[in-house]
Amino acid sequence: MAEDKALIVDDSLEARKAVKDALKDIFPVFIETGDGLSAIKAFVEEKPTFVITDVEMPSLSGFKFISTIRSMEEGKDVPIVMLSGTRETLKSKLSGFNAGASDFILKPFDGAELIARVKTLMRTHRLLEELKEKNALLERLAITDELTGLYNRRYFFESVRTQLALGLRHNFKIACLLMDLDFFKNINDTYGHGAGDEVLRKIGRLLISCKRDGELLARFGGEEFVICIFNTDAANALLAAERFRKLIRGFDFSSPIFPNMRITVSVGIAVYPQDRVITIDDLVRAADKAMYRSKTDGRDRVTVYEEGMDMAPTDKKRKTSRK
Repeated sequence: MAEDKALIVDDSLEARKAVKDALKDIFPVFIETGDGLSAIKAFVEEKPTFVITDVEMPSLSGFKFISTIRSMEEGKDVPIVMLSGTRETLKSKLSGFNAGASDFILKPFDGAELIARVKTLMRTHRLLEELKEKNALLERLAITDELTGLYNRRYFFESVRTQLALGLRHNFKIACLLMDLDFFKNINDTYGHGAGDEVLRKIGRLLISCKRDGELLARFGGEEFVICIFNTDAANALLAAERFRKLIRGFDFSSPIFPNMRITVSVGIAVYPQDRVITIDDLVRAADKAMYRSKTDGRDRVTVYEEGMDMAPTDKKRKTSRK
């Protein structure tokens, strides 16, 4: 966790000293400035975790200083206490809160009250930060395949649907590569599902290591992986598919549990748009047909979908054929 730092902004040395004396047991580091402009510079450079600012200051008022901080990404959630000695208390409070202040305290302040309010704001801020981290983790888990670390099927379909709409609008092509491990069932039957999971994890790392900009990788299910390449054509998609296929074919998957292990993959490619390929489901279905052709033609190869390519067999037959 980053070290807590308080930025104190006040043109009065006496006022800054009073704040530091009150909060010395809370913050190990204090940053001091005497005006709003230098305070903005200090905020950007020092990245304080807490801000205490006066209202009336040279060059830039406390209201404008707070508004400026709140407009920055790194300043949206930082707790800010505004100090004021003005007689127009209510008007200043409203202006401060409208600018983005977290709390408002009148001068001269009571040290115990300042400490209590600062601790409350810091506690609330930390709870919010923990909540954001947990939400971010949940969001990652919702779109990530736990075993391989790649995106999952759900994220793939959501992302590619958006890209298909952009492709249609801006007239660029999208290629879908569907990849299936050859004879994967034999690995599970011979060495157990733990060995199969280890192979899938290694495949995930290999695909990530070979990924280039504009390529979306996901685990499609079981031993199938899908790769979408945006703004490309069939020729370049074929080069990408061969890059992935050769990488996997040349990798040594051996371990003490399964020695002399080599893996090959069969890949199918389909490109959007073309006749009868107008949705994400059409695109994946076409890539699946091409991938099945790679299987029936001997495996360890890449096939590009063509109009009129034979339909894939039923699911029952495919479970037997895809080995």
